[in-house]
Amino acid sequence: MAAGGWRCVLIAVGVITVSVALVLLLGSQAPAGAGAAMPLITNSEGESFVYRFDPGTSSFVFTFTVPTENANPWDVAVVAGTSHLDVWFTELGVDRIGRLTYTDTNDCTFHEYTLTVGSRPLNLVSGGGFIWFTAAGGDYIGRLDPATGQIDEFAVPAGSYPADLDYAPDGSIWFTEMMADQIARLVITSTADYAVTEYFHTSLSGGRPYGVVAAGTSVYFAQTANDLVTRFTPPDSWIQIYGFAPDIPDEPYALALDGSGRVWGTERAGSRVSHYEYGTFPIVIPYDLAPSGSLPTSLVADANDYLWFTQWQAGQIGRLIPGGHPQRDYYPLPLAGLTPTGIATDSAGDLWVLASRPYRVYFPVAMRSY
Repeated sequence: MAAGGWRCVLIAVGVITVSVALVLLLGSQAPAGAGAAMPLITNSEGESFVYRFDPGTSSFVFTFTVPTENANPWDVAVVAGTSHLDVWFTELGVDRIGRLTYTDTNDCTFHEYTLTVGSRPLNLVSGGGFIWFTAAGGDYIGRLDPATGQIDEFAVPAGSYPADLDYAPDGSIWFTEMMADQIARLVITSTADYAVTEYFHTSLSGGRPYGVVAAGTSVYFAQTANDLVTRFTPPDSWIQIYGFAPDIPDEPYALALDGSGRVWGTERAGSRVSHYEYGTFPIVIPYDLAPSGSLPTSLVADANDYLWFTQWQAGQIGRLIPGGHPQRDYYPLPLAGLTPTGIATDSAGDLWVLASRPYRVYFPVAMRSY
């Protein structure tokens, strides 16, 4: 239950499926904690949480328990309404999209939208009045209409494993195909008339692309296995961004744009947040995080261009204030032994963070051994 007692109603939309632990992943089961400093977990088996964090007080001010066990929420986006917030998140463990409609701590409602069995929704983004998501196990891009609950599926090539996605300024959807080692673009005329265009470059071979962001007419994506961030401008401009020091970048993962249009990313093996510039001489500006081996996962920039990130292995979130004298701040989750996944900002500047029990969460990537 939420701290202080909250009254939220669960509304399930669609056919209810049996809750099961996620067995999706291409890699091995994730590690079960952050070392000796991490005490044993105290929450019930299969529980997941949505946290609201106030940067002004540097504190987690409220906790919402996700109603469905073994939901394994992974990615989160916040959309402002006229008098409330909609906190959207993927529930990849139970094939659902979750929605927390929040006005205040005494006025909130949970909704769930049930997807095709085996869809395994991974990442999501808001754009054009819809919620878009990747169905990594179902090989489709999903579009959810918040007003009606209608969900449309747009098929992508079988076995491609659509992972991350972004909504481009022209209304198209860019996404990564991890198992196909390609990126792709979805253009929709209608539910029956749409096109998926795939793009491949030799540098992508074995790259397992994951994170992606659209910036103007270009798109950036992270090759987790090839230690590259690539800038692609159609039809055929590929610029590789990598550092001159060894192991930089080191397993780039999630990408984000700040308000100035700069591209940032987490580096899981390197335990860093880095800035990627593609200019005449592409460079990487890395910022090391503590502790080492913290597995930074999701990333978002706030209105001040501060970078907020989750540290999966360390059970905490962090903030990077970049510049000549960078500042790093760390905030452990209220409940020890959880693994934070998605993070997003709202219109008031608060952060929304997802977290689950560690052994119930698997990495949605073909990763190195951890």
